[in-house]
Amino acid sequence: MRFGISFASHLKALEVLPEAEKLGYDVAWFYDTPAVNSDPFVVMALATQVTKTMELGLGVAIPHLRMPHVLATAIGTLNVLAPKRILLGFGTGFTGALSIGTKPTPWAVLVDHLEVTRAWMAGEQVGMTVKGVKRPVRHLHPDRGYINITDVVPIYVSAVGPKGVEVAGNLADGLWTLSVDRRPDPELLGAVIAEARALATPRGVSMPSVLLTAVAVQGADEPIDSDRLRSFIGPWVTTYFHSMHAFFAEDGPATRDTWKQSSQLAAEGISPALEEAAQAYFKEIIMNLPQEAPWITQHTGHSTFVRPEEEKFITGDLINLLGMVGPAEQLIEEIHQLELAGLSEIVWQVVPGHEAEVIRFGKEVIAPYRALYG
Repeated sequence: MRFGISFASHLKALEVLPEAEKLGYDVAWFYDTPAVNSDPFVVMALATQVTKTMELGLGVAIPHLRMPHVLATAIGTLNVLAPKRILLGFGTGFTGALSIGTKPTPWAVLVDHLEVTRAWMAGEQVGMTVKGVKRPVRHLHPDRGYINITDVVPIYVSAVGPKGVEVAGNLADGLWTLSVDRRPDPELLGAVIAEARALATPRGVSMPSVLLTAVAVQGADEPIDSDRLRSFIGPWVTTYFHSMHAFFAEDGPATRDTWKQSSQLAAEGISPALEEAAQAYFKEIIMNLPQEAPWITQHTGHSTFVRPEEEKFITGDLINLLGMVGPAEQLIEEIHQLELAGLSEIVWQVVPGHEAEVIRFGKEVIAPYRALYG
């Protein structure tokens, strides 16, 4: 099992990365959400200078944020700074789309974006649509060291539904997924991984899998709704509510009264407690957002902090339901069951101000896990 951490990209992440590397973390992923955090490419470039072995991933790039050759050159430059340590994730748009009031990118657009990016990073000529016209393009100086075209950057596709899994299995080097409406379930996760791998096998791709979730080591006699756990896991809980109730500007005047439930995250079979909480959140929070540009208020604090009006929704039940929280021994066993189900890498979100949790998890979970299971 590989262990990773993810950051809402910010410079404070750099302070904990050297120690995380010493503790055995394999990878750090950085969110690509301009409306929420710092520029991930700047942070990743600096991260290459404070780490030696840890892989660094963009998790995940969204097509509508930049043209594919711009993304490819940025990743190719990082690959010069840290050869064989750079990873690239692609997604249709979760926070990066919803936080600016837009829909996720269609899968067909993502596929085209991925193919152009991959070819450009390899120094190949490829057809790219520019201003509505598809034309042949390539990096003009791939042999001058401006980008690294020798060391292949693995490309992951973020998927939580069948179409995404299909795209990942047919095109990607790895699957990047997340568990947002329940504690990670080995059976459900294993089925998704198996489907992606079955599609990838004919291509000769082993299809490593990454799960993004929220994890916290619960102290002895610490209540599940302690201030520490509420502050640390709380942003993961509210992320679910933010995404259940999304506003899409393309549907016309996107106001507080024209919300759309995100089918991507409104999965069938969610717990009655979560469904009840989501309905209450809609009545108390969504319907009291500003009429104009409601997404600005809606996503304030996303993956970072809990707004005061959201505090009542951070209950012990929801913390336990949505995050992997428990004593170290319990987390070790849960992670092992996920590994047995086929998971290659577990990644958990580091909330700003809680960087010390990286050290705690490394000492209390990673070290004993590897002593037990290698």
